[in-house]
Amino acid sequence: MILRKEPGKFVLALVSFFFLFHLVLAAKAGLVADEAYYWIWSLHPRMSYFDHPPGIAWTIAAFTHLFGTNRLGIRMPALLISAAISFLLYKMGKEFLKDRWAGAWAVLFVTASLLFSAGAFIITPDSLVILFFALTLWQFYHALETGSGRSMMLSGLWFGLGLLSKYTMVLLGPLLLLFLLASPARRRWLARPSLWGAGILALILFTPVVLWNSEHDWASFRFQWHHGMEAHQYAPLSGLLDYLGGQFGVMTPLVYLILIAAAFWGLRESRRNPAGPVFYFWITSYPILLFFAYSSLKAKVEANWPVEGYIGAFLVAGAMVSSWSFRPALRRLAGAGVALGILANLAVGVQIFWPVIPIDPNVDPTGRMAGFGTEDRMIRSLADSLPPSRRPVAWVVDGYSNTSLLKFLEYGRTPVYQVRPKRPFRTTVLPERVAKKLVGHPVLLVQNGPHGGFVHEIGGVLGQTIYLGTVLVPRRGASDQSPVIKSDVYLIPSFVDGLSKLPPPFLKVF
Repeated sequence: MILRKEPGKFVLALVSFFFLFHLVLAAKAGLVADEAYYWIWSLHPRMSYFDHPPGIAWTIAAFTHLFGTNRLGIRMPALLISAAISFLLYKMGKEFLKDRWAGAWAVLFVTASLLFSAGAFIITPDSLVILFFALTLWQFYHALETGSGRSMMLSGLWFGLGLLSKYTMVLLGPLLLLFLLASPARRRWLARPSLWGAGILALILFTPVVLWNSEHDWASFRFQWHHGMEAHQYAPLSGLLDYLGGQFGVMTPLVYLILIAAAFWGLRESRRNPAGPVFYFWITSYPILLFFAYSSLKAKVEANWPVEGYIGAFLVAGAMVSSWSFRPALRRLAGAGVALGILANLAVGVQIFWPVIPIDPNVDPTGRMAGFGTEDRMIRSLADSLPPSRRPVAWVVDGYSNTSLLKFLEYGRTPVYQVRPKRPFRTTVLPERVAKKLVGHPVLLVQNGPHGGFVHEIGGVLGQTIYLGTVLVPRRGASDQSPVIKSDVYLIPSFVDGLSKLPPPFLKVF
């Protein structure tokens, strides 16, 4: 009843509830590896990074300065962005579609999505890019409707900040131009200085990324192109099925089917009014989803990559369901899909702390979120059991994931570094100047176990190694107590600066 009478109040109540729910998860659930990795970036401010533009690092640096170096400080941007996205969806439904119910349904769809729910408390570049993507959509269309050059310039600001967040933001630019070209009434904007001024402003904001790449042989640009378009990891059909199956899962099944139905409904509505908001949201969403479907024919597409393509799709789907006032059965089906998605999100949140869903611990992605804290304590116990003369002054670790998490957990206590990275420009890597200071001191070496091959691969170039034990961490609370985290721990009693003897990172990733 409240949705029918006051959709705005319903949205406020829904967003408030899930903000509190995700706040608890953000504060209590352990970081995932990528979050810790981006936090390490924030300790090394740069114009850009090998994997992504600098927006995520700059944002985490600002929020940890305000809230402290802790899980909540790192994740606070994700919490605030999630709430902002919901309010922006409702606002665009209300102002552009002239339908508060369309906006409310869009908020329900985003809330029901597992992908967006995870992004509501786990901070990644996706968190930032969807915010600036939504802000660009809002401000750009507002400029078209009001004729405001100021709003158009603001859309350039948001677009530029999106480019500083994730490279996929660039997909929006051509789609906005396509929307203008599709309607004679909108084409006059092509002669407006504010449109091109917005584009220039966005490029100016993107300058730090271009400068960093120009100084590093365009490494990040080339890597991302290879990673997304040229890395043949699957047969084309297998890649496409993997992509569609992943989207089916992370968007939740019924919601995904509604979004597919909305693609056809929106295309039909767009033919009636190519200058209207339905076509605007359609053209800025579904082509992105199709682009990644095409990309999946060439390389593996991770489930989160097309995330910004769903912003407009949620609004198209919201408009479609809102138009079903004379089809109560279809509306009930949409409501059932949303309800199932929300229940799934709540269950996943509970699963992080108590494994109520009987899943193999080694398959359950939530099981490791609590385990790394236990791993850190067990490794520290091994280190503390050594005689004082052999207590390690630093840890060196195999792999950026384990390095990042252990560095966060040991922050302010023991320095943690990665050795022999597989990709260049890692901020987790042991620098040569630090390695020289460690010479002659005891250092702990941690590798993926059990009995991994890393210690044999480096061949003792860092010093003699003494095996201390293997840390095995089971899934907390699970009936199956097989380990989900396995690490071998070695002591290097006297560290040798053998970095020059280690093979360099595999630079030919392009």
